[in-house]
Amino acid sequence: MEMSKDGFEKGVFWELFKDLESQFQRFLEYVPYFDENKNVRSFKLLNLILSIGGYVDSAFKEMARYPDFSEDDNCREILQKLEMSEENIKEGKAPITVPIWLSLMAFENIYKLSEKQVIFKRIPQRKTIIPFKPHNLETNEPKWWGIYNGLKHDLKVNISEANLQNTLHALASAFLLNAVHRPSALRLFSYRVLRVQYTAADSFNTMSPTKSNMKVVRDWLKTEKGVRGGIVETPLFIYYFENKK
Repeated sequence: MEMSKDGFEKGVFWELFKDLESQFQRFLEYVPYFDENKNVRSFKLLNLILSIGGYVDSAFKEMARYPDFSEDDNCREILQKLEMSEENIKEGKAPITVPIWLSLMAFENIYKLSEKQVIFKRIPQRKTIIPFKPHNLETNEPKWWGIYNGLKHDLKVNISEANLQNTLHALASAFLLNAVHRPSALRLFSYRVLRVQYTAADSFNTMSPTKSNMKVVRDWLKTEKGVRGGIVETPLFIYYFENKK
């Protein structure tokens, strides 16, 4: 029986990410990412970081719905909270928020998000980012998430944090979720955005997404066997899947 496709499998989240990335690219045309510019702030960046935070929050909820994670206790708790929230809304009550620590715990167990590195293709040298590096010791949330949350709840106090560096880290987080989440990565392979490497001697190639190749990549994403490594690249970012011997 064919599974119903979610927002990642349909490519919706990828298209939304590409729009966010394009907005940031346009900003970089006027304010390039040099160290002396990283604290530059603007209303455009403020709007962008708010959009990215909402995007990541929605992405986590969609990831929790993925059938492969139906037995994961944290994902089930996320879905229970979402169901209770819908019931509250129907009854005219306040919705229930899924706390960030719960989503981070769920996908730390599955994808080791706090360890994943993203390359930002900055000029003159590239920059390594760990988008989900814990900053808040109680929630394990990254620094940019606390800034997003602060902007959402008290714009006047936190507006100075809507700067180039924090927006970059937020956007890198959105990119990373698209790269590592299995149905998204498979969709990117079908788009020829994810390129794979079979052996140590091979370079990353853009093999055709035939039915048999899709199965190879699907199995690799689930078991980390059958393919040595992979790369996802956009105009701004690169993610390398860890090479396996």
